[in-house]
Amino acid sequence: MKTLLMFSGQGSQYPNMGLDVINLVENKDKIKLAEEILGFNIKTALKNENNELSQTKYTQPLMVLVSILLFDEFKRNFNFDGLLGFSLGEYSALYAAKIYDFETILKIVKVRSELMEDAANKNSGKMAAVLNFETEKLEEVVNKHNNDNDLIVTIANYNAKSQLVISGNDLGVNSVIDELKTLGVRRIIPLNVSGGFHSLLMKDSSNKLYEYLITQNKNKNIKPLYLNTTSKELVINDLEKELQKQMYSSVLFYQSIENTIKDGYTRFIEIGPGKVLRNLVSKNYENIEVLNVENIEDLKSLEEN
Repeated sequence: MKTLLMFSGQGSQYPNMGLDVINLVENKDKIKLAEEILGFNIKTALKNENNELSQTKYTQPLMVLVSILLFDEFKRNFNFDGLLGFSLGEYSALYAAKIYDFETILKIVKVRSELMEDAANKNSGKMAAVLNFETEKLEEVVNKHNNDNDLIVTIANYNAKSQLVISGNDLGVNSVIDELKTLGVRRIIPLNVSGGFHSLLMKDSSNKLYEYLITQNKNKNIKPLYLNTTSKELVINDLEKELQKQMYSSVLFYQSIENTIKDGYTRFIEIGPGKVLRNLVSKNYENIEVLNVENIEDLKSLEEN
């Protein structure tokens, strides 16, 4: 049985997430180092008393921190064969693949989160989920509207064949939504996000991320890692370019899952806050085992099984 680990993305965060793993005695030094790198108190930010978890510069590092600490506990007792991260979760997967160490991955995510928050502040954007509409038809509508210089819109997330997310500037997203309504699409859900992520609104910031990435030391991955941008296994020499592209390109999630199933994976474990990826996979694919680990209790349940 081949096991794939999936790492949660931004949007799955919630107050006090991961406190049990953060409070473990063996993580004391890592939390201290994380606070030195990130420049804020981890536990205070997780309490969300000042709405930190709605701010990208806090949310992204906290999500990655919690996910990789959970992974460190997971790997003490369990093995895995491959890796996949959803958007931000790809950075947790990079750590799990031993491409970047703990300190380096937090520094990279700090830079990425600040660049994305800055881009969102400079360029007003939005995202919306489109449910139960054929992929090819949505691509056709989006491409038509994206031809106007004033309109920026793309399919940001291919979550499932029945659940796609569009992203871009306000004019672009609104224009697509208006046409979808005329085509009879009934379920269009605006997302509570601070910007048009995974669209060309992030392009300038992605260039700055690339300039930072090429200054960082990396190692060859120890396990196959399926990329958001290609839905295929990482070729390590392409890493920095693919991470740059990921900021403004589509997350090919369901395509990645289908490729992993073709490659023989039958057990999928989401690691990190929430159950978004677990739910997407379990709802849309049969004859596979799907689990999640978002706290110490979940790890204990895995051990019992």
